[in-house]
Amino acid sequence: MTTPPLLRQRPFLSILLGQLVSELGAALGTLATSWLIFQATGSYTAVGGLWLLYFLPSLVLQLIAGPYLDRWEKKRVLVFCQWMRGGAFCLSFAVLILWPEVQWPFYLTSLVNGLIQPLYVPASQSLLPSIVKKEELVSANATLDGVLRMAMIGGPVLGGAIVVALEGTWVLALVAMSFWISGLLLLYSPIQSGEKKVEKQPWITMFLAGLHVFREQPLLLWLGVFLAVVQFAVGITLVLTIPYVVDELSGTSLHVGLFQAGFPLGYLLGALLVPPFSARYAQKHVLMLGSIAIGGATFVALGLVQHVWVAIAIEVIAGIAAPFFHVHSTSLYQRSVPPDLMGRVLSVRLLIMRLTMPLGVWLGGQLGESLGIRPLYIGMGLLIVAIALLGLFLPYFRAMQQSYHIDKKF
Repeated sequence: MTTPPLLRQRPFLSILLGQLVSELGAALGTLATSWLIFQATGSYTAVGGLWLLYFLPSLVLQLIAGPYLDRWEKKRVLVFCQWMRGGAFCLSFAVLILWPEVQWPFYLTSLVNGLIQPLYVPASQSLLPSIVKKEELVSANATLDGVLRMAMIGGPVLGGAIVVALEGTWVLALVAMSFWISGLLLLYSPIQSGEKKVEKQPWITMFLAGLHVFREQPLLLWLGVFLAVVQFAVGITLVLTIPYVVDELSGTSLHVGLFQAGFPLGYLLGALLVPPFSARYAQKHVLMLGSIAIGGATFVALGLVQHVWVAIAIEVIAGIAAPFFHVHSTSLYQRSVPPDLMGRVLSVRLLIMRLTMPLGVWLGGQLGESLGIRPLYIGMGLLIVAIALLGLFLPYFRAMQQSYHIDKKF
């Protein structure tokens, strides 16, 4: 069997391996901290507070630091991010070993993760176009997403088993190790970004330059808005996942891990299907919006099912549909945005997406206890389906075909 061309490119392989180890640790840490807080308090609001601490400070940092990403060396940013996260989880692990009754270490890891994410994600995404060819971007994003989902599959399952056996504390040590290893892999990688030196400018000038791209290309703005609506729904379910599986479906922590692994497992399968489907199916906007509609339908289905294994299967289906929107959306940004503006534009895109998630997290904690979990799942699903149908009538999405072939100009 021949090795795929992308995997023979050492810079791409270095990014892939570094993020693979990182995502495995992130999946382990997310399950462990959420589970331990829920078991300690029994409160949806407490879990919601964990996620709010993750999101709210990061929005401020992203607004401030986003424009500067194009002036920093992306490789160093990635290494710094991984080692900072590893240090936070290591400190939390040490404190919990000595004082197992305290809860603030969980909030510390959420805070550090939240502050790091707005730096790591746009830096990583903006680095990719400089190390692969434009015609390889869809395959590169699909490969990267698919392999990273493999880590997210194993992470929750392994994390659920460890939580059962060791009450979750030792998961934090594994998370710290994974981030440090990821940082080392990136540090000694042969990545050469070929970044041009960006002229020093005031923050407001750089920020407005990023916003100007959205004004010139409204399709990019609408892609961010659609993802923001989906992230709003995801924010609500972040708070409800554990009580949904445990209280509504009578599951265990292992079932929680399997449920959380269902989506990335499906995403991996879907990522493998994106390149061949994209090559054969010309109407990219129908492919992408259909992906969102299917995702919304799975939310509705989760609000109706009664068996935990059926819910896990539905999550797999949701995962299969998701990359058809996400991969093409990311590739459109990478094709359309000038390299010297890539960091700040992707940072603004992430900011648009993340602005709605804290609201979803807050509502999930408040409404989950008053309205119930199932009505919220159904309501969010219907909202996502309605947004997808709206997209079919927007001229920006109908004109997507011209925008998607922008790489032919180069």
